[in-house]
Parts: sequence; C-alpha cells; structure tokens
Amino acid sequence: MKAERIAVIDLGSNTFHLLICEIGSDGSWVTLHKEREYVKLAEAGMDHIDENAIQRAIDAMVRFAGLIKLHEVERTRAIGTAALRETRNGIVVADKLFSVSGIKVEIIDGHQEAQFILQGIRSAMPHLDQYGLIMDIGGGSVEFILFKKENVVFTGSYKIGVAILYRLYHRSDPISHDEVKELETELDAQLDPLIEALEKTTSYYLIGASGSFEILYEVLPRKVDSSHWSELDFSGIMDALNRVINADLNARRQMSEIPVERLDYIVVAYILIRYLIRMVPPDKLYYCDFALKEGVVEEMIRVK
Repeated sequence: MKAERIAVIDLGSNTFHLLICEIGSDGSWVTLHKEREYVKLAEAGMDHIDENAIQRAIDAMVRFAGLIKLHEVERTRAIGTAALRETRNGIVVADKLFSVSGIKVEIIDGHQEAQFILQGIRSAMPHLDQYGLIMDIGGGSVEFILFKKENVVFTGSYKIGVAILYRLYHRSDPISHDEVKELETELDAQLDPLIEALEKTTSYYLIGASGSFEILYEVLPRKVDSSHWSELDFSGIMDALNRVINADLNARRQMSEIPVERLDYIVVAYILIRYLIRMVPPDKLYYCDFALKEGVVEEMIRVK
C-alpha cells in the first residue's frame, strides 16, 4: 500500500513554514520537504495587514501549493496564528490565500496554538524529570506552556511577539536603556501570571522552540545533541544575549549566526529571553526544532 503524504503550513506572524512528510503504516513519519519564508505579516502592526505583506503571503502560499502538488500530497492543513486572528483584515487575508492557492486556512486561538506546540515538542523530546516550560516566540504572540510529565500546569498566549515589541520599543539603534526599561515594564504587567506559576515550582527546564532560540543553539555549547533537540550549556547565556542586545545594526550584521531576516527583531527577542531568565532562572536550557507544525502532523496521523 502506498504511504500517505501530508503537508502542514504554519502561517506565522513573521514566518511561514511548510512541512511535507510521509506517514508509515505504524504511524511514524519522515520529512520529505521542509522550508520557511519570512513573510512578516505583522510588519505594519497587529491592527491591519498591509498590501506589501499580503502580496508576500500570496507569493509564499502559491509557491507552497506548487510544492505540495509536486510531492503528490493527499491531505494539507494550513494554520493561521496571531496576525491572522488579531488583525481587522485577518479573515479577509485568509480567504484571499485560499482563493489563490486552493488551501483553506484555519485560524486558531492562542490555546489551540499552545496545544499544537506542546504536542510537537512532546513527540520529539524524552520525558523530563522536572517541570518543563516551553517558550515559543512568534511575531505576533509568545506562547508559554508549563508542564510536568502528562500534566499541563499553565498555558498562556501573550500579545508580545517580536513584531509588536520591535514597533513599540526598538526605536533607537542600538536600543536605548530607556527603551529596554519600557519594554521590561510591559513584560512585568503581561507576564505576572507566568512568573507566579514558575515561582511555585521547585525548579524547571526552559525549552526554546523558535528561531530566536535557534540562534542561541548556534552559539552556546551543547551538553547533549539529539536529532531534534539539544541540551545547551547556558552558563554563558547572559553574555550571548547582552552581546546582541547592546549591538547596533551594523554590529549585528557581522554576527554570522543571525540570519539577515532576523536582524531587526532579534534584539527584542533576546530582551524577552533575558527577562524570563532573570526573573526565574531555569535549571537547564533545551532547544527543540519541533513546534506547531509537527504537533499538527501528530494530530493528522491520529485523526483522519
């Protein structure tokens, strides 16, 4: 019997991801094609998606649809997150993407987004002996999931994605001390429930699941390196974070680990990571390259 091929498109506020995979008879799956495109839907803010971003989204979806057809995919799910659910014209944009690509876009809420991320990471990582805090930094929102074994203790989806923080607070280059303080004051207000939940744990492991953590994965030593996750030595993390936070654009351009598409948003992303680590330091730091789209794959395998 021919193995089934499925595809998932994650339409993030900053990046569109495509994953095409083949499902084995035992429910396992292998990746056939995987890529991302920096569409930056939220570049003009979370009130309205502008025409330039819409055109970039259309171009990406048309190209992804062609790749899906080329790989003879039988089932496809396209998942829209913060930018499509929060902006006034998000539904209109989703409908337009369907009209040009033939792929229906499902706009999910923050709770469902967090559930998919958790499913994806659990499918890749071994069971942890402590609380795990997943942190997925997107363009429009940041998802946090605190869990221990099978129990989910806390979930939160916060409208503090890097596109939002960049527009509001990164006005100088390099970012000024006052701007950092403003940003951290906003995080105090928004993340108080999360910090309170973390303070109730005896210890926790931080699991980073976004492009910002991918950059840290490139610069921090690895204690354990597996196929889809790594434990990072984060004894030098503050130096790594501050090096980027304090740099201007020209200096960041010289940092080979930072993709050109992330040169703008990386500073506020690192301030966000630094804030969390300062408030409630984790015992360990992991990076996992599975997240939402892999969680959707797991659900598609279970539910046909």
